[in-house]
Amino acid sequence: MTDTMSVPTYRLVTATRTARPTSAPTQTDHDHAPTWMRAVGGVLLVGGLALVAAVLGWPGEAPEAALVVPGLVGVAVGFLLLLARTGFTVTDTHVVLHFRPLPARRIARRRIVDVRLAEADASTYGGIGLRLGRGVRALILTPGRGIEITDDRGRVTFVRVRRPEKALGALR
Repeated sequence: MTDTMSVPTYRLVTATRTARPTSAPTQTDHDHAPTWMRAVGGVLLVGGLALVAAVLGWPGEAPEAALVVPGLVGVAVGFLLLLARTGFTVTDTHVVLHFRPLPARRIARRRIVDVRLAEADASTYGGIGLRLGRGVRALILTPGRGIEITDDRGRVTFVRVRRPEKALGALR
């Protein structure tokens, strides 16, 4: 038999972390996808789900199992169109660009050499959504004014926001 009274026990100690300096956002702005884009996304989502359900629920032998693939593509594209949103957050140290559902992109404020207001539409950057070109990145869902940021490597980033004058003031 063992003596349980002499077994050392340890108290639970709450772990303490050193707080990392976080910079609170000084300016945040987002631009949602236009209504037509969300409507197309909804139709694709419902249509894709209906196609997948019809193929998988077919009594007996399924007409064509390969029809599941376009149904799943419709579901994925529809979901992405419903969730699409651009925006940015300005903190003391970074400008964070959001293009939901993709991960955010951070630009250090010390690397920014020029910020200006710019007018853009689909033809300016070759379409809507996330546009990547030679030294140019654009986040655009709707036409209008936005912020164009140039970093110290010469890369230009455009993001369409609802209140560009306020955003420009936060960046300067």
